[in-house]
Parts: sequence; C-alpha cells; structure tokens
Amino acid sequence: MALDAKKYTRFYSTSGTSADKVANSKLIEVKDLWDKDVSTGNNLNLLNDRFLGPIVYQMQQVQDDLDEIRRHITSDIVGQRGATGATGATGATGPQGPAGNNGSNGSNGSDGAAGADGKAGAAGPAGGVYGSDLKILPTQFMSNDDGKALNFAVIEDDTIGTVGARVNDASCELFAMVPVPEGMSVASFVVFSNNSLITTIDVVNYTTGAAQGIAIGNTNKVITLGKSPVASTSTNYFLIRVITTATTDLIYGAKLTLS
Repeated sequence: MALDAKKYTRFYSTSGTSADKVANSKLIEVKDLWDKDVSTGNNLNLLNDRFLGPIVYQMQQVQDDLDEIRRHITSDIVGQRGATGATGATGATGPQGPAGNNGSNGSNGSDGAAGADGKAGAAGPAGGVYGSDLKILPTQFMSNDDGKALNFAVIEDDTIGTVGARVNDASCELFAMVPVPEGMSVASFVVFSNNSLITTIDVVNYTTGAAQGIAIGNTNKVITLGKSPVASTSTNYFLIRVITTATTDLIYGAKLTLS
C-alpha cells in the first residue's frame, strides 16, 4: 500500500523570503528560554494549564512514538553492524606507473685507505759507470806536495787534439781518489798515459785516512788486485797513484773494472 500524502503544514520556515520565515535570533531566544525551563523543571508547569496541558501531553505521545519508530528502524530493520568480514583476496597488480624524477646526487664518499707501497724501482747506473768499467777522468787526478812550488796538476792541451793531466813540478806525483758504488767490488785497474810509469792502488778508510796497498804495476797495462776482487764498503774508497818523473808525463785517464 502506498504512503498517503502528508496532511500537516509547517509552523514556520528558516530560509527563503516567505512571510512565515522566522529570524534566527528569535529561534535562539526561544531555545534559550526552553533550555532554561528544562534545566529548572518549569517546562512541567505547562501541564497545569487546562488548555496547553492536554496538547503537551499529546505532543509527548507523538515524540515517544517517533523515538520507537527510530529504534525499530535502527535495531530491527537496519540491524546492528556485524563483525568485520575476512580480508578479500589480493587484486591483480595494476600497470606500472611512469618513472619518477631522478634523485639528486649523493655526497662524495670518503677517501679509501692508502694502497701498499709499490716495489722499489731498479737502481740507475752509477755516475761514470759504463758496463763493468768505472771511468776516471784526468780532472780527478791531483798533485801531492813533493814539489817546492807550484805543486798542482794542470790540464795539458798544447798538442792539438790531445788532452791529459800532468804535474807542474817533476818531483810531484798524481793521485786519484775514487769511490765505488755499493754492492760492487774492484777486480783490476788500468791507467792510460803517454809513457810507461809506475802506478799503484790502495784502499783507504775515509773516516781515518788509513791506507793499505793492494797492487802495483805499470801504466797502460791491466793490473789485477790479487786472487779476489776488493769490495766497496760504507767507509772505503780506492786511491790510484801515478809516479810521474817529468812534467811531460801525461795521464789521459784510468778505469776500475768492477764485479
């Protein structure tokens, strides 16, 4: 059966522009009076009025019926909310979204630990060494003090195309003091001269000046230092002596043979 059309009309309106619109201030005023009457119980005095009392009674009956209708709809028709059901199965994965923007660069990492030292490089050749020969130049020879004056060695270059060292006094002799590289030994030596002259080789301790003779011979010939080579040490060097007899004796150079 269909619901009949409503038969009541409103007492007043709160919106629009019709003549029955009541001002909000009036509603606030009336509500305030009603709330005060309820709080003090004065609203019950309306029941004492022979005209308003029956109307208030009937309005309360209508309110009770509306409350029962509301309860019936909520509890009996709509019902209480049941327990949450079990989670449904996971749906299919949606399509991949577009790639996001690139993030900013991170800060630089700290320096790593220093690597291990590399192997030492091979030793370079010692100065004056060519193969197994240690070259001794004329400028390395100096005169001793046997002469009474002008006892020093000079470079002789009077003969065109020839250079050598000589004494300035026939009484003097020439000496060359030669260090040998670490780890090497001297097996023999030779002095190159324009004449055959006596020559010797000593080993000297440079910290004390103590000298020890090793071998003797003549210039322009290879002279060995004995049965075994003489090793270089942290404190020794080799002294070559040439016994010159005239100021015309020229020394072109010398060499030590290393092993």
